[in-house]
Amino acid sequence: MPQKQKEALSSQSLIPIYQVKRGIVVLKNGSLRSILEVSGINLDLKSENEQTSILTSWRNLLNNLDYSLEVITCSRRVNISPYLNLLGERASQEQSELLKIQGEDYCNFIRNIVAENNIMRKKFYIVVPYDPIILKPGGIFNQLTGAFRGLLNINRQNLASVVLSEDEFNQYYQQLLIRRDTIISNLYRLGLPGRPLETKEIIELFFNYYNPESFERESLALPEEFNR
Repeated sequence: MPQKQKEALSSQSLIPIYQVKRGIVVLKNGSLRSILEVSGINLDLKSENEQTSILTSWRNLLNNLDYSLEVITCSRRVNISPYLNLLGERASQEQSELLKIQGEDYCNFIRNIVAENNIMRKKFYIVVPYDPIILKPGGIFNQLTGAFRGLLNINRQNLASVVLSEDEFNQYYQQLLIRRDTIISNLYRLGLPGRPLETKEIIELFFNYYNPESFERESLALPEEFNR
């Protein structure tokens, strides 16, 4: 096996994701995750009373849950070359010589800014989990050990991969949807609209996450079954 292929397989073994299905991330241990993209709030623009109300509501939301949420902030470099190309085309099509010169000056101004500074895009995500207790074949001691590991979330990534049947996936999927809808409703009351990412968006998100040296890519060439 070529060395690069071996390195790729070794890297993939470190990633806990088994597959992305119906807008849900399925982990190798049989757990499910739904990823919500959430709008942000600029608390500095709120009054003191509004800030207190928002923070108190967020705290109450977390305290009333019997599972943990993961809040992620992603900052990525944005490739604005398409935007610059569009500005250049618009400037070249201007009939007025003055507007054409102003358009070209603006394009050069943006290019100089991009050359000296990275243009960043910040997005916020909330990961909603569902962790079923997976009892693996074996003696009663091994089953109890696996159950307690599932409850305590200890060394979950070190457990053997669990392949869910279609019935198991559907059962866990419905439970996760209930949690997800509850979180979305509570976020909306806080003035934080959230929406679940689709399969293609999740794959693009992880591609950007595991390739931090590249610009953010929002359109990957994926098979048709991944566009659902």
